[in-house]
Amino acid sequence: MEQEAMNNQNTSDGKNAPPDFSALALFLTKSYGQMLKDQEQLKAVIDAGVLVYTKEIAIRDLSSISIDYESDRVQTSNISNVPERIAELLDNGYVEKMNRKLRWEMAETVKAYGYLSWKIEVVETAMAERMEGMERAVFERLFVRGKTYRQVCKAYKKGTLHNKQVSQIKKKCIQAVADHLKMISGFYIYSKYMLMLEREYQDNHKRESEEEEDNG
Repeated sequence: MEQEAMNNQNTSDGKNAPPDFSALALFLTKSYGQMLKDQEQLKAVIDAGVLVYTKEIAIRDLSSISIDYESDRVQTSNISNVPERIAELLDNGYVEKMNRKLRWEMAETVKAYGYLSWKIEVVETAMAERMEGMERAVFERLFVRGKTYRQVCKAYKKGTLHNKQVSQIKKKCIQAVADHLKMISGFYIYSKYMLMLEREYQDNHKRESEEEEDNG
Protein backbone atom coordinates (compact mmCIF):
# COMPACT_ATOMS: atom_id res chain seq x y z
CA MET A 1 0.00 0.00 0.00
CA GLU A 2 2.81 2.36 0.88
CA GLN A 3 4.57 1.72 -2.45
CA GLU A 4 1.31 2.25 -4.32
CA ALA A 5 0.81 5.56 -2.53
CA MET A 6 4.32 6.64 -3.50
CA ASN A 7 3.66 5.75 -7.12
CA ASN A 8 0.42 7.71 -7.11
CA GLN A 9 2.23 10.70 -5.61
CA ASN A 10 4.93 10.58 -8.27
CA THR A 11 2.30 10.47 -10.99
CA SER A 12 0.45 13.41 -9.51
CA ASP A 13 3.72 15.34 -9.31
CA GLY A 14 4.27 14.71 -13.04
CA LYS A 15 7.42 12.69 -12.52
CA ASN A 16 6.00 9.65 -14.34
CA ALA A 17 4.06 11.60 -16.93
CA PRO A 18 4.34 10.01 -20.40
CA PRO A 19 6.79 11.69 -22.77
CA ASP A 20 5.60 13.93 -25.57
CA PHE A 21 6.57 11.55 -28.35
CA SER A 22 5.59 13.99 -31.10
CA ALA A 23 7.88 16.68 -29.68
CA LEU A 24 10.72 14.19 -29.22
CA ALA A 25 10.22 12.92 -32.77
CA LEU A 26 10.35 16.44 -34.20
CA PHE A 27 13.52 17.10 -32.21
CA LEU A 28 15.14 13.95 -33.61
CA THR A 29 14.11 14.54 -37.21
CA LYS A 30 15.29 18.15 -37.20
CA SER A 31 18.71 17.12 -35.88
CA TYR A 32 19.04 13.92 -37.95
CA GLY A 33 21.32 15.42 -40.61
CA GLN A 34 23.69 16.86 -38.01
CA MET A 35 23.64 13.61 -36.05
CA LEU A 36 24.98 11.75 -39.07
CA LYS A 37 27.91 14.18 -39.30
CA ASP A 38 28.57 13.97 -35.56
CA GLN A 39 28.55 10.18 -35.71
CA GLU A 40 31.29 10.19 -38.36
CA GLN A 41 33.42 12.54 -36.25
CA LEU A 42 33.02 10.50 -33.08
CA LYS A 43 33.77 7.27 -34.92
CA ALA A 44 36.99 8.77 -36.28
CA VAL A 45 38.05 9.71 -32.74
CA ILE A 46 37.27 6.23 -31.42
CA ASP A 47 39.03 4.51 -34.33
CA ALA A 48 42.14 6.59 -33.68
CA GLY A 49 42.32 5.16 -30.15
CA VAL A 50 43.65 6.67 -26.94
CA LEU A 51 46.93 8.53 -27.22
CA VAL A 52 49.61 7.22 -24.87
CA TYR A 53 50.81 10.37 -23.15
CA THR A 54 54.55 10.07 -22.57
CA LYS A 55 57.10 12.10 -20.63
CA GLU A 56 58.47 13.44 -23.90
CA ILE A 57 55.05 14.71 -24.97
CA ALA A 58 54.55 16.28 -21.54
CA ILE A 59 57.86 18.16 -21.72
CA ARG A 60 57.03 19.41 -25.20
CA ASP A 61 53.55 20.55 -24.19
CA LEU A 62 54.60 22.16 -20.94
CA SER A 63 57.45 23.96 -22.64
CA SER A 64 55.37 25.36 -25.50
CA ILE A 65 52.20 26.55 -23.79
CA SER A 66 51.36 28.78 -20.88
CA ILE A 67 50.33 26.55 -17.98
CA ASP A 68 48.39 27.50 -14.88
CA TYR A 69 50.46 25.23 -12.68
CA GLU A 70 48.41 25.89 -9.57
CA SER A 71 45.30 24.56 -11.35
CA ASP A 72 46.93 21.13 -11.32
CA ARG A 73 47.10 21.34 -7.52
CA VAL A 74 50.86 20.87 -7.66
CA GLN A 75 53.02 22.75 -5.16
CA THR A 76 55.88 24.29 -7.11
CA SER A 77 57.47 25.98 -4.10
CA ASN A 78 57.36 29.34 -5.93
CA ILE A 79 59.86 28.09 -8.50
CA SER A 80 60.23 30.69 -11.23
CA ASN A 81 62.53 28.66 -13.48
CA VAL A 82 60.37 26.93 -16.13
CA PRO A 83 62.47 23.72 -16.51
CA GLU A 84 62.45 23.26 -12.75
CA ARG A 85 58.68 23.79 -12.63
CA ILE A 86 58.22 21.20 -15.39
CA ALA A 87 60.47 18.74 -13.55
CA GLU A 88 58.43 19.12 -10.37
CA LEU A 89 55.17 18.62 -12.24
CA LEU A 90 56.55 15.43 -13.77
CA ASP A 91 57.73 14.21 -10.39
CA ASN A 92 54.22 14.78 -9.04
CA GLY A 93 52.56 12.48 -11.62
CA TYR A 94 51.64 14.86 -14.42
CA VAL A 95 52.05 12.17 -17.10
CA GLU A 96 49.89 9.67 -15.20
CA LYS A 97 47.26 12.33 -14.65
CA MET A 98 47.11 13.16 -18.35
CA ASN A 99 46.81 9.47 -19.29
CA ARG A 100 43.89 9.08 -16.88
CA LYS A 101 42.27 12.16 -18.39
CA LEU A 102 42.69 10.84 -21.95
CA ARG A 103 41.23 7.45 -21.00
CA TRP A 104 38.27 9.17 -19.31
CA GLU A 105 37.68 11.37 -22.36
CA MET A 106 37.68 8.31 -24.63
CA ALA A 107 35.21 6.53 -22.34
CA GLU A 108 32.92 9.56 -22.51
CA THR A 109 33.29 9.64 -26.30
CA VAL A 110 32.28 5.97 -26.52
CA LYS A 111 29.21 6.69 -24.37
CA ALA A 112 28.27 9.67 -26.53
CA TYR A 113 28.72 7.55 -29.67
CA GLY A 114 26.45 4.86 -28.28
CA TYR A 115 23.69 7.32 -27.44
CA LEU A 116 24.02 9.11 -30.77
CA SER A 117 23.94 5.83 -32.71
CA TRP A 118 20.77 4.85 -30.85
CA LYS A 119 19.06 8.12 -31.84
CA ILE A 120 20.04 7.59 -35.46
CA GLU A 121 18.80 4.00 -35.30
CA VAL A 122 15.44 5.19 -33.99
CA VAL A 123 14.98 7.49 -36.98
CA GLU A 124 16.27 5.00 -39.55
CA THR A 125 14.17 2.15 -38.19
CA ALA A 126 11.09 4.36 -38.42
CA MET A 127 12.09 5.24 -41.99
CA ALA A 128 12.51 1.60 -42.98
CA GLU A 129 9.49 0.16 -41.21
CA ARG A 130 6.95 2.96 -41.01
CA MET A 131 7.50 5.15 -44.09
CA GLU A 132 6.69 4.48 -47.71
CA GLY A 133 9.06 5.20 -50.59
CA MET A 134 7.84 8.73 -51.27
CA GLU A 135 7.89 9.57 -47.57
CA ARG A 136 11.47 8.34 -47.17
CA ALA A 137 12.59 10.34 -50.20
CA VAL A 138 10.96 13.53 -48.94
CA PHE A 139 12.31 12.92 -45.44
CA GLU A 140 15.86 12.58 -46.75
CA ARG A 141 15.61 15.75 -48.82
CA LEU A 142 14.14 17.78 -45.95
CA PHE A 143 16.15 16.54 -42.99
CA VAL A 144 19.41 15.25 -44.46
CA ARG A 145 20.00 17.57 -47.41
CA GLY A 146 18.21 20.53 -45.84
CA LYS A 147 16.07 21.25 -48.89
CA THR A 148 13.13 23.67 -48.86
CA TYR A 149 9.58 22.67 -49.79
CA ARG A 150 10.03 24.31 -53.18
CA GLN A 151 13.28 22.44 -53.83
CA VAL A 152 11.65 19.15 -52.88
CA CYS A 153 8.80 19.80 -55.30
CA LYS A 154 11.24 20.63 -58.12
CA ALA A 155 12.88 17.22 -57.71
CA TYR A 156 9.73 15.59 -59.04
CA LYS A 157 7.85 15.87 -62.30
CA LYS A 158 6.19 19.27 -62.60
CA GLY A 159 2.76 19.33 -61.04
CA THR A 160 3.07 16.01 -59.22
CA LEU A 161 4.07 17.41 -55.83
CA HIS A 162 3.03 20.64 -54.14
CA ASN A 163 4.02 22.43 -50.93
CA LYS A 164 0.87 21.27 -49.13
CA GLN A 165 1.64 17.66 -49.99
CA VAL A 166 5.23 18.03 -48.78
CA SER A 167 3.92 19.45 -45.51
CA GLN A 168 1.55 16.52 -45.11
CA ILE A 169 4.31 14.02 -45.88
CA LYS A 170 6.58 15.74 -43.37
CA LYS A 171 3.93 15.35 -40.67
CA LYS A 172 3.56 11.66 -41.55
CA CYS A 173 7.31 11.18 -41.26
CA ILE A 174 7.46 12.83 -37.85
CA GLN A 175 4.49 10.76 -36.71
CA ALA A 176 6.25 7.60 -37.89
CA VAL A 177 9.24 8.44 -35.66
CA ALA A 178 6.88 9.30 -32.79
CA ASP A 179 5.09 5.97 -33.14
CA HIS A 180 8.37 4.08 -33.12
CA LEU A 181 9.55 5.98 -30.05
CA LYS A 182 6.31 5.19 -28.27
CA MET A 183 6.65 1.51 -29.13
CA ILE A 184 10.22 1.11 -27.87
CA SER A 185 9.66 3.26 -24.77
CA GLY A 186 8.06 0.28 -23.07
CA PHE A 187 11.27 -1.75 -23.23
CA TYR A 188 13.56 -1.50 -20.21
CA ILE A 189 16.67 -1.87 -22.40
CA TYR A 190 15.93 1.55 -23.93
CA SER A 191 14.89 3.32 -20.72
CA LYS A 192 18.29 4.94 -20.11
CA TYR A 193 18.49 6.41 -23.60
CA MET A 194 14.85 7.52 -23.45
CA LEU A 195 15.57 9.49 -20.28
CA MET A 196 18.67 11.01 -21.88
CA LEU A 197 16.62 12.00 -24.93
CA GLU A 198 13.96 13.66 -22.78
CA ARG A 199 16.59 15.62 -20.85
CA GLU A 200 18.35 16.66 -24.05
CA TYR A 201 15.06 17.82 -25.55
CA GLN A 202 14.13 19.75 -22.41
CA ASP A 203 17.54 21.43 -22.25
CA ASN A 204 17.32 22.35 -25.93
CA HIS A 205 13.78 23.66 -25.52
CA LYS A 206 14.82 25.76 -22.53
CA ARG A 207 17.81 27.16 -24.41
CA GLU A 208 15.67 28.07 -27.43
CA SER A 209 13.10 29.75 -25.18
CA GLU A 210 15.80 31.82 -23.47
CA GLU A 211 17.22 32.85 -26.86
CA GLU A 212 13.77 33.93 -28.01
CA GLU A 213 13.37 36.04 -24.88
CA ASP A 214 16.75 37.65 -25.40
CA ASN A 215 15.96 38.42 -29.04
CA GLY A 216 12.47 39.62 -28.20
